[in-house]
Amino acid sequence: MEYWKRVLGRESDPDGRPVKPLREPAVEIEEPISLAECKKALRDLKQTASGPDGVSWSSVKSLGPGWLQYLFNSILACGYPTKSFKNSRTVLIPKTEKPSDPGEFRPLAIASVFGRVFHRILASRLGVWAPLGASQRAFQVNPAKCSTLAIIWDGKNKRWLHDAKGQFKFRGSTLPALGVEESYKYLGLQYGSKGKLKTGLELLKGMLRELKEAPLKPQQRVFLLRTNILPKIMYYLVNGRVHQYTLRECDKCVRRFLREVLHLPHDTPVSAFHACAKDGGLDIDCFESLVPMYKWQKLVSLEEVPDNLVRDLSQLPAIRKRFQLKGAQTSFNNRAEYRMFWKNKLLDNLDGFGLGEAADVPQVHSWVTDGSSLLTGEMYIKCLKIRWNVWPTAARASRGRRQAPLCDAGCRQIEGLGHILQQCNRTWDKRGARHDRIVEFVGSQVERRGFNVIKEKSFATPRGHRRPDLIIYNKDRVWIADVTICADRGAGPMALARDNKIKYYTDEDLATEVAKVAGPGAQSVVGLVWNWRGCCEKKTDEWLKKMGVPIESRRLASVRVLEGSVWCAEVFRKRTGINFAQVGGRNRSEIKNNLCVLAKVPYYPTGLLALCDDFGCFSDFGCFCDSGCFDVSGGSAARLGQAARRFSGGGGSVAQLRLQAAPGFALRSATGARDFCSEAPGSC
Repeated sequence: MEYWKRVLGRESDPDGRPVKPLREPAVEIEEPISLAECKKALRDLKQTASGPDGVSWSSVKSLGPGWLQYLFNSILACGYPTKSFKNSRTVLIPKTEKPSDPGEFRPLAIASVFGRVFHRILASRLGVWAPLGASQRAFQVNPAKCSTLAIIWDGKNKRWLHDAKGQFKFRGSTLPALGVEESYKYLGLQYGSKGKLKTGLELLKGMLRELKEAPLKPQQRVFLLRTNILPKIMYYLVNGRVHQYTLRECDKCVRRFLREVLHLPHDTPVSAFHACAKDGGLDIDCFESLVPMYKWQKLVSLEEVPDNLVRDLSQLPAIRKRFQLKGAQTSFNNRAEYRMFWKNKLLDNLDGFGLGEAADVPQVHSWVTDGSSLLTGEMYIKCLKIRWNVWPTAARASRGRRQAPLCDAGCRQIEGLGHILQQCNRTWDKRGARHDRIVEFVGSQVERRGFNVIKEKSFATPRGHRRPDLIIYNKDRVWIADVTICADRGAGPMALARDNKIKYYTDEDLATEVAKVAGPGAQSVVGLVWNWRGCCEKKTDEWLKKMGVPIESRRLASVRVLEGSVWCAEVFRKRTGINFAQVGGRNRSEIKNNLCVLAKVPYYPTGLLALCDDFGCFSDFGCFCDSGCFDVSGGSAARLGQAARRFSGGGGSVAQLRLQAAPGFALRSATGARDFCSEAPGSC
């Protein structure tokens, strides 16, 4: 601290030179700022760090040019800036790899984003009035921070020699020479007497090793990989000599690291890593695709400079060879072509096909790459597995075989992730909870914006009862909204599910009943649709935005859909059962008899199995597990209790029902928290 107090607290040297005016004062610099200037400043504003006020660049962009115009013109009218414009936070940027002295850091002051936008507008005006020359830059040589490197050619022995003696002087001081093992950084690359010291692959492995050992969440590791490590390696590879093999190995190293920290299966599609987050991927740069493109762009930029010498040098074969790579599998002219290539690769894959509508609402997928704390590390990994359809299922494990296995809950459907999350009777209660959670979330969001909300009210109509999830109204408008979480793209577009909802609730009799409780406002029917991968339907997002729901909440809705899908998949894995399709039998009696043979217990026609026959199929109440236990799932427990009372003449219970069940059967809850009976009949 004392070093920086001495450096930054020192007063500036006085400048006694007289000021000679070169032209008349330019009063146009202080004219009111126009809306076009604010639009251009926001358009040119790139991702940057926030100042001491904590306002991010994205927040400033979201305010719009009109609000900024009002703020900046108010400052010009007052004649002095706000206090926040004068404050800044200082960060220290190391000048060397391992700095050991305060002087080896470069202080960088970061001011408010508002102040930087304001100063950019004034600087553009000043540049028109008094343009600066290219050579007008502050530069001062400090001999203590300089070094020299001398390579001498030994023609007699035909070899290069390193000269360790200082050969240059500056202002009477000899500049120190680098040793044989020492290096210096030039344009971000470490050079020594042997040339570039580290290859991009070695540097990448070291950085990934440090990132893996750091105590971070998985989403934080992904964020640092994308924003810190990969840009450094990309710069290192683009500006140095590199072989196509090295680029390929760098990509493999990154994917290996991600599979390990995210616990992904080895057959996770490569396109899932490299596709843009808006298209359903992880947005990891592919060196093999991008480095040749960036090298070629650098060569093209050299051909367009005004200096004739530079243009002539760019045409030399030796120079052009340094910017070209042989054996590149893909070549792109720009980043848009690169993105479209990996998007198509992901959608052509069986696992990524259902993400075809992800790009319709790109802003809800930012949680994948921004290191957000919306999810725990474990849930983040599970959501990625659901999103990419790499969750372990029987259908996925049987790829390459002749026939995929059927669901062991007796559904007579292939046990794929889509079936588990949308159709299987074993997860019906969790699917309902997923739906209800989104209904509650949307209702609370619109209530905060001043609307009145009625949830799940039933209305009797000539066509039957209609029970919309939400009735949202104010004094002028009424919206009949219903939420659905549909299958992915493989079962049809989400717009089809939305249209079906609108068609179902577009009814004159229903409109009349709704008007009695919500008022005579103009009515409209809205279908709110997400799919189980967390993608939001385009018109659903537009309606939520119109109702005033911010992008952060719309993103959170998609995350909650994925969380619900994760819970469904976990419940399916925990609830075990026998596949009744594999039990065999020509009728119910034979199926139940064969089931008892599998469970190794005698068949009691007046016991629990007969009761199941009286009230429907086995899956109406639960599932028989391999050990002979009957799992009761969700609301099935209540129905089974009603069945018990009917079976025992009105006064029975689930436990009493067990007294007449087959020996060895144990009736238990789905969570296994309590067993209603033990091994022998009559012991409850």
